[in-house]
Amino acid sequence: MKKLARSATVIVGLVAGSFVAGGSALLSATPVSGSTIKSCAPAQIKVSHGPSDGTAGTIYIPIVFTNTGATCTIFGVPAIQPVTGSTHHFVGPIAHNESMGEMPALHTLAKGHSVSDAFGVVATGNFTPSTCVARRAQGVLVSMGSFVTSRYVALAMTVCTKRASTTTRLVAPGVTGF
Repeated sequence: MKKLARSATVIVGLVAGSFVAGGSALLSATPVSGSTIKSCAPAQIKVSHGPSDGTAGTIYIPIVFTNTGATCTIFGVPAIQPVTGSTHHFVGPIAHNESMGEMPALHTLAKGHSVSDAFGVVATGNFTPSTCVARRAQGVLVSMGSFVTSRYVALAMTVCTKRASTTTRLVAPGVTGF
């Protein structure tokens, strides 16, 4: 069991070290010691959104996960559901995961540092009205495994209700989603 724990520490150290060596200021430069860094807890992750950026019929809005506590690790693909109203009624399907089959990277976040998802909202005009049935959403509910329980983020958009017109992917270092 001790050998397995040391191997996990080395892997975390290698993953964290490769990001630090790559020049990312978003990861903790604290060396990994004999103990592993704990996973981020829901209470220490703040969820927000960054400025949108459009390209070829899709608007990308970074969904930002910021660590407000001690250094921790996080990885995965957030589940993002467009909603409306004070009761957060679902509007259309949940965002489609564009990174199916990809291996998630383990991100080590020091206090105040962030990872983000490039949440994509496809222009509803790209679909025929009958296959889309466009409707306004006032925000999204965001969750990500054991790291983030359902959180509401205000974000006005128009989405399809009959087909997925929103996308999500693995979180990436920084606040741009890419």
